[in-house]
Amino acid sequence: MNPVILVVLMIIIGALIGGITNSLAIKMLFRPYRAIYIGKYRLPFTPGLIPKRQQELARQLGRMVVEHLLTPEGLRRKLEAPVFQEQVTAWAQNEVENWLAHPATIQDLAQTLDYDLSVRSLEGTISEWIEERYHTLMMDYREVPLEDLLSEEWRQKAEQGADQLADHIQESIKRYFQSTEGKRKVTALIENYLDNQGFLGNMISSFMGPDGLTERIYPSITKYISDDEMNIWLRGMLQSELKQLMQHRVSYFEDKIGRHTIGKVLGQAVAKALPVEKLLTKSVAEWTQPHREKIIHNVVPRLITKMTALLSSRMERMMETMHLAEIVQEEVEAFQVQRLEEMVLGISRREFKMITYLGALLGGMIGMLQGIIVLFFG
Repeated sequence: MNPVILVVLMIIIGALIGGITNSLAIKMLFRPYRAIYIGKYRLPFTPGLIPKRQQELARQLGRMVVEHLLTPEGLRRKLEAPVFQEQVTAWAQNEVENWLAHPATIQDLAQTLDYDLSVRSLEGTISEWIEERYHTLMMDYREVPLEDLLSEEWRQKAEQGADQLADHIQESIKRYFQSTEGKRKVTALIENYLDNQGFLGNMISSFMGPDGLTERIYPSITKYISDDEMNIWLRGMLQSELKQLMQHRVSYFEDKIGRHTIGKVLGQAVAKALPVEKLLTKSVAEWTQPHREKIIHNVVPRLITKMTALLSSRMERMMETMHLAEIVQEEVEAFQVQRLEEMVLGISRREFKMITYLGALLGGMIGMLQGIIVLFFG
């Protein structure tokens, strides 16, 4: 055979072997996707390398991501970076500003959450809560004497109030008896008294007459009413009554009205006193208008700083709780090999072609070397 033809033939054969071998090796990274069996025997090199080692690859990728890529130190540096904090703060300020300027009312927001927040239902809820809080609070005070609940200042005010009440009663009685109606009432009482005394009463009445008796007794009555002795007696009586009331337990006063009645009335009164309807029909923008600038420019940056510091300090625990290695492993195991092949070939198709061409080149060079050896030693 012509030596040139022999060498060219050896080069072509070597190039074909090298190119086909490299191309086949590349394809065997992914294919076949599943094992091929002939009877009970599995063909060698099936499935491909990556499908065969997918679970091990997933496990190693999971460890690599946690140990070398998404490390607590790396994430902490990212969180504490000024640029990242500025970006997060700007984003949070924009979101908070949009929310604070929302035209929806509290009632509208409740409806979006499928929650009934009508005026009637809210008043009922407030009334029930106040009533419940009243009974809970009174459980600790029902058996306590009233004087133990009052401070020294309030006890002094109560005593002063009793004295002022005594002065007011005395003054009211004095004004009444000095009035025309009071004088007429005294005359009527004297007439009634004399009428009930029989002969002696008739005799006194005929001798002095009711008006004459009234004129004699009335100054004494008004004088006694205006006298300090009357005031001292009233004050002593009221102070004595106040002292007895102070020694009663709180339940004594509560039972006079009724526990459930007090709780119910108190709850309804508080619910009616609150501007519930106005609160529900007020928009978020109206609620937040006085504090919007302060919230956006002061509160939000501080919250972002505190949140990033908190996340940074607990990064290890968070990553342990999230089980990132297991997540990566599960995702890689569930990833379709066909899709992975498309992605890898789409990115590295040119490089794989160069590897195939390189195999052909090396095979051709080896074929040429073999042809030369054959010519010399053949």
